[in-house]
Formats: sequence, C-alpha cells, structure tokens
Amino acid sequence: MKFPQSLLWVSVGVAGLCLLGCRHNHASRRSSEPVYVAEPQPQYVIVREAPPPVFVDRRPSRPSREHIWIDGYWDWNGRQYVRQPGHWARPPRAHAVWVAPRYEKHKQGYRYTRGQWREEQQERRRHDERRDRR
Repeated sequence: MKFPQSLLWVSVGVAGLCLLGCRHNHASRRSSEPVYVAEPQPQYVIVREAPPPVFVDRRPSRPSREHIWIDGYWDWNGRQYVRQPGHWARPPRAHAVWVAPRYEKHKQGYRYTRGQWREEQQERRRHDERRDRR
C-alpha cells in the first residue's frame, strides 16, 4: 500500500516537532534504568490485505512478577506485515495495561490499530463505553 506523499511529509514534520520538543534530564536518571520513548502513531491505518494467520509462541518462564506476557502479532510496517514474536515485558509505569493490536474488517480492507500501553483506568473506561453502546 502506498501512502500519499503529503501524508508522509506531515508524518515527518510531526515526528520532527516531537523530537524538538523532547527534553531529557540525564542527571536524574540512573544509567541502568530503562528509557521508554513514546512514538507519535496514527490511531489506525487501512491495509488492503488481510493479516497472515495467527501464530502461537512458546512462552518461556516469567522473568519476574512484574512482567506480563504479550502475545505475538503481525505488525504492519507500511509495506507488509512483519511478525512480532510474543515476549515478556515490564509495564513502563504503574497501572499501565497492554492493549493488543486489532485488525478490523473495513470496506477498503482492514483497519489496523497498533498495540500500545494505556493507563488501566483509561482502558476500563473505554471498555465500559463500548459495552454501553451495545
């Protein structure tokens, strides 16, 4: 799938502005702590082709009680689906929950929404809103 050139330039501009606005205080962070960077992402993209069949990864033992399992999935990189294997991950902040990627049938193909970390309260509210609309 090709993106319109204007959309590409807008995305590059937004990413550049985000990078310009970043400030980082190296003195307050120990070098062993992980750094989480939020990337500007579209809410969803329309992909003309269906994702490949679901796959199941072997789940190795849990590294710690803080880690959660993220199932493997097919990510869309703008040209093709790329396999992202399942893995253990530690949430980036307290009360964060992993929201798995979604592929929803759409009149032009499939609407793909990337997986992301969200606040637990925010996710619970969205779930309640979807339930109330039914």
